[in-house]
Amino acid sequence: MLFNHLVRVACFTIVQAACSTLVALLIGLPFGFFCAKRKFWGQKILLSLSAVPFCAPSLLVALGYVTFLGLNGGLNQFLMFIFRLKKPPVKFLYSFFGLIIAHGFYNFPLIMKTVCDAWEHLPPQPEESARLLGASDFRIFHTITIYQLLPSVASSGMITFIYCFLSFILVLLFGGIGNSTLEVEIYKAARGQLDFNKAFLLSMLETCILLVFIFLYCRLEQKAIRSKGLKKNVIYHKQKISNPIEIVFFVILLFLLIVFFIAPMLGIFFNAFTSYRLGNQINFKFTTATFQRIFKMKSFLPSLWTTLLCSTASGLLCTIIGFIYSVFLKFIEYKQKPRLNAFLSMKPLIPMTASSVVVGLFLTSIIKNGTFILLICTQALLFWPIGFKQINNAVQKIPSKTLDCAILLSRNKFNAIVRVILPSVKTQIFSAFCFSFAICAGDTTLPLVLAIPKFTSLSLFTYRLAGAYRFNEACASGIILGLICFMIFSLGTNSLKKLKGLNKCHI
Repeated sequence: MLFNHLVRVACFTIVQAACSTLVALLIGLPFGFFCAKRKFWGQKILLSLSAVPFCAPSLLVALGYVTFLGLNGGLNQFLMFIFRLKKPPVKFLYSFFGLIIAHGFYNFPLIMKTVCDAWEHLPPQPEESARLLGASDFRIFHTITIYQLLPSVASSGMITFIYCFLSFILVLLFGGIGNSTLEVEIYKAARGQLDFNKAFLLSMLETCILLVFIFLYCRLEQKAIRSKGLKKNVIYHKQKISNPIEIVFFVILLFLLIVFFIAPMLGIFFNAFTSYRLGNQINFKFTTATFQRIFKMKSFLPSLWTTLLCSTASGLLCTIIGFIYSVFLKFIEYKQKPRLNAFLSMKPLIPMTASSVVVGLFLTSIIKNGTFILLICTQALLFWPIGFKQINNAVQKIPSKTLDCAILLSRNKFNAIVRVILPSVKTQIFSAFCFSFAICAGDTTLPLVLAIPKFTSLSLFTYRLAGAYRFNEACASGIILGLICFMIFSLGTNSLKKLKGLNKCHI
């Protein structure tokens, strides 16, 4: 009986992650093409959406879908008001279809940005040669371009699959009756049923499955890196969308984007800045009363202060660990041990195999009550690869001759690190801190699982408001949380852009 349950849950987890990834690919790939090869109004705004999977907490995204596509959401209220309906016509959100739509549109910007970056830097010679030989654009795409893009597409698709596989909040809200993933079942078994044997079996099964996909991701990432090394900085002359088929296809994509992505995000702002709906009438009066109620709540300011303090501490730890490990790998490479370097480079991906729910439940089984310090250390343990990836790319680009001179002219290796490596990557260090801070601030799962006594963060505060069906207040709190994450994330992104601009000037 238990075996059949484990198999059913594991199959559903893999199927929903695969379907969600497929939706993200079907939306992200075409938009990646339009952003890379065509010129249209709002292109920069569309590309800026790539920040959403990183800086927008999944709880905020869930609120957006509930407020716009839920049974009492904006779309149903509008349709019921226009067509005089008594029951909401849109009911797909709390089902398997609603789950994959939420997952797919939440993660599609990651694929769009990756494909766009890869497409913009493809060498033009193969396409030009094929075009001179009389090949059509479609033939060039499916015989040349698709194979050049495949490593980057597969790599971004695999990381999207892993994100959807480990999703917790969205599955908890939109999974539908009888549908559950390994992550949710682990939480229910440990917290709801106190069946720790079942939770342990589910955790082992989830980790084993993830190890397989992490291994595949590593292989794809290595191929993508090798293919990036063959690319040159190519500047394409982007054309306007003029082909009738392209126009129709782009309009359809834009409509889907507005309905399933932009409108839910705007729905959060609408609900936060409007008063309550009464009866069958819709009150469009804008007000700040919701924010005033939020600020007057006793737990709001402590939640805000706790979020800033905890995220800063976790972000600093993530950054420090990422920098130390990046320098360690650089010295391994300096000693000319490529195999050891390649093996150790895969180690940062190990935290991806352990989800927040599994780690949190494991810690609470050892330590009865979670603590503030435990939360900071656990977030650092799980999220330090984010800081590492930002810093390591810059550390590995430091020339070996520069490192030779630094070691030769310094008293010891520590002095060489402080005087040469640290100043060379200070911008990436700041960026790594901003990325880590944003993700730690938006984390709802780990604080929820650790169940720290008398602890509240802005993400937990928002989650509890949503659980109490106070969606207007939850949206207002979510906006504050999202703005904090977005502002910090933007600081890190802008610092990297400035660095790239300086590098281009020097070149």
